Amino acid sequence: MSDFAGPHHLGLGLPLTLAQEQFSKAFILSIASLAGCGAAVPEPDVDSIDWTLSCRLPRRPKLDLQVKSLRAAPGDGDHVPYSLKRKNYDDLSLPELLAPRLLALVLMPEDPASWLQCSPEQLVLRHCAYWLSLAGAPRPTTNGA
Repeated sequence: MSDFAGPHHLGLGLPLTLAQEQFSKAFILSIASLAGCGAAVPEPDVDSIDWTLSCRLPRRPKLDLQVKSLRAAPGDGDHVPYSLKRKNYDDLSLPELLAPRLLALVLMPEDPASWLQCSPEQLVLRHCAYWLSLAGAPRPTTNGA
C-alpha cells in the first residue's frame, strides 16, 4: 500500500485534515461572494481570526470569523457538539470590539466524495451562537492625563 493511500489521505496524498481545511476556506469564500462581501485573511494570525468579511455598505461593516470544520454523520439537526480550545473561545469573546467575532463551523459528511452534494436546506445557516460581555462590567478608566 502506498504512503498516500488509506483512511487519512485522499487519492493524491493530501491528508484528510488538510483537505477539510481547504474545503472550509472554499466554502467561506463562496458564501462571502454570494453575500457580496470581500474576504481577507488577517496576518499574522494572533487573534484566532481566520477571515475578515467586509462589504461596501455606507458604514463599511466588518465581521471577523474563526473557521473550524467537522466531519460528522448526520445527527438530530438541532445540536452540534464541538469542543473549542480555551484560547480560541477567549479570543472570540473579547468585549467591546468594533468588529463582531463569530465561530463558523463548517459541517461536512464523513465521506469526502459527498462534500459537494448538498441540498438547499443544508446551505441555510441554522445554528448561531453569540458571546456577550457581562452587562454592567466595569470599563477601564484613564487617569485623565
